[in-house]
Amino acid sequence: MQRKLLAARLDLAEKISEIAARRGTLYDYVNDVLEQVIRIESMGLSLREMHDEVRVFKSAKDVGFILLPEALVMGLAEKAYKDDRGSLEALFFENGQWYGKYYGDVERFEEVLRTYLWSTSEFEIKKSGKGRVLTCLGSSFSVGYLKLLGFFFEGAMDTLGFKTASKDVAKGIIRISFQPKVG
Repeated sequence: MQRKLLAARLDLAEKISEIAARRGTLYDYVNDVLEQVIRIESMGLSLREMHDEVRVFKSAKDVGFILLPEALVMGLAEKAYKDDRGSLEALFFENGQWYGKYYGDVERFEEVLRTYLWSTSEFEIKKSGKGRVLTCLGSSFSVGYLKLLGFFFEGAMDTLGFKTASKDVAKGIIRISFQPKVG
């Protein structure tokens, strides 16, 4: 089989050599790495994009997210919201508090949720004076699901130092204004 010499920075070549030593030969490991990069590129992604995607999945898994078909989640949320509204609102609020605590600041929470909420066409938390305005657009989301999601957002923002000033939830949209908590 023909070979070709590839140049690399010395520090990177040494790290790859260390990894390869634990996994077999340098030749086999570098060829495997190159094959995987080619496969990733053929999917229309860069290696950096693939890394970011895997990081999102790992992060979601680490904090307890699971993958379910959207239609199931929407249907269950709608039915459950009609049947047991009060306890579900409290559950979503409490979970939001946990995630707010876990992510620790509004910007990180926004970044992560923008990634996790795949079906949204928009998710942002904009500064408005000292407060924040959260907007979430999801045309496929049921009103029951959006109402529960709103309680999740309120719980997170509560932990992050904000109280709800106004809230508007309708088919496909959540818009909540938050003001800083006093004291």
